Amino acid sequence: MSEAYVDQLRRGYEALNRGDVSVVLELLDPDIEWHEPSPSPDAGSHRGREGFERFIRGWIESFDGFRIEPEQVVERGDRLIAVVRQSGRGRASGVEVEARLAHVWAVEDGRAIRWEAIPDADQALRDG
Repeated sequence: MSEAYVDQLRRGYEALNRGDVSVVLELLDPDIEWHEPSPSPDAGSHRGREGFERFIRGWIESFDGFRIEPEQVVERGDRLIAVVRQSGRGRASGVEVEARLAHVWAVEDGRAIRWEAIPDADQALRDG
């Protein structure tokens, strides 16, 4: 893996925080496999860029001030583990939400082919 992939990942998070989902989508393989943990309404395994786009846009639209800030990005073989802090205020509830978790990305030929959210960031780094 190269430093270029790490930079690309950081640019993707920056674009997401600006609300520019199109930049994020360009970084994804059209047949990306993605996994969301329970208790998310989208929990389970999914495939495809269009579904991932609906998922991300749904999260963004559910919160005011939604942000994902990478604290650390670690390379492990063909994967990047991004320890991130997600935050925002629920639009319906008004409740402030903040969570620290890991996003595990598998990259091939410059595009993400797999993404998984791991609720326990420290465990994701240990299992890496």
